[in-house]
Amino acid sequence: MFIIFGVLSVSGTASATLIEAIANLNEGDNYRVVFVTSTGRTATSTDINVYNNFVSNVARNGSVTSTLGLEWAALASTSTINAQVNTGISSLDNRAVTIFSTFGDIIATSGQDLWNGTLMNPIIYNEAAIRGRGTYVWTGINSIGAFMSDYELGSLYPMSGDSGEDHHVWSSTYRFHQLYPWSLYGISNEITKPIVNVPSPGTIILLSMGLAGLSFTRYRRQS
Repeated sequence: MFIIFGVLSVSGTASATLIEAIANLNEGDNYRVVFVTSTGRTATSTDINVYNNFVSNVARNGSVTSTLGLEWAALASTSTINAQVNTGISSLDNRAVTIFSTFGDIIATSGQDLWNGTLMNPIIYNEAAIRGRGTYVWTGINSIGAFMSDYELGSLYPMSGDSGEDHHVWSSTYRFHQLYPWSLYGISNEITKPIVNVPSPGTIILLSMGLAGLSFTRYRRQS
């Protein structure tokens, strides 16, 4: 599991509502960002890296996701790795980790909350924070992110979810032939909002006095 301590790096193209949502977190709080890809691909590969690379490439070209400086993984399972392991999000993890959409909606508040079968909001915004109408999404999982034997990506008829839903069918609704070009969910690594140490008023006064004295000394020398 990746946890990064840093400052969110964004440009003017980032979703203002996402920036505001992150800004409203307390210093030291943890969060992730999740989106549904605007483009699709087949589910023929049994290699999870194929799907991780796909969502990462989509994120790299997204007007919102590309500004966040995050790493991305597919919310999906193959026969060798399930979605919980691939994303580092365990259904047993009740630590407070807010999961935002690219628009700033709260999707879940912990790993346990993500995998309990119901989301707070559907994962319906794509990498540009554009709201879709709901689409089928390759997942290969059930609602708790576990393997579904013969339903995983790379099988002949993998499981898909519905991005327009917030109950269990967000991750498991219908099986389709692997050649259908459905979207995928991409989720970021875990980020910790940095703690900013603000100088005490006394320190600011002393610093100001020091700078003022330095300026006066330079003025006298120049005079």
